[in-house]
Amino acid sequence: ELTWNCRNTQAIHNEVIKRYEGPVQPEVIGPQGRPPEIVHTDDQAQAVAEIIGRLVREEAIVPQDIAVLSAHSMDGSKVGRNRLPDGLRFSEDPPPTGKYVRFSSIRAFKVLESPVVILCELEDLDEATRDSQIYVGISRARNHCILIASAHAA
Repeated sequence: ELTWNCRNTQAIHNEVIKRYEGPVQPEVIGPQGRPPEIVHTDDQAQAVAEIIGRLVREEAIVPQDIAVLSAHSMDGSKVGRNRLPDGLRFSEDPPPTGKYVRFSSIRAFKVLESPVVILCELEDLDEATRDSQIYVGISRARNHCILIASAHAA
């Protein structure tokens, strides 16, 4: 049983714990951190590209420290097939140094982690596993998590 959350900041842990279904409530020992962002949009591919551009340009995040997690694999994703700014590209494998951002389905990223996680195309998750996949996606973020949702999502 997990008793200590050593991966996430307290702000991310507070979101993760809302979906946690274990017998023991783990305690978080990380720093406070910034709260997860939720972005509502009609164009998730464009929103993800803009957010990645902002993170890299304005916040000086190294592209390899960003993981975009989707309900789909890169080939089946509108976001994964979209162009990124500044010559950045998605990579399904651990990105080499340079202008690569990791892209994965939430399921395939289950045992991995990243300093920054962007979750997208969540409306395409199957109803039976939606909550558990969102839990997994959010909990992969060590420092910052951004959720992209349909403009019509509550």
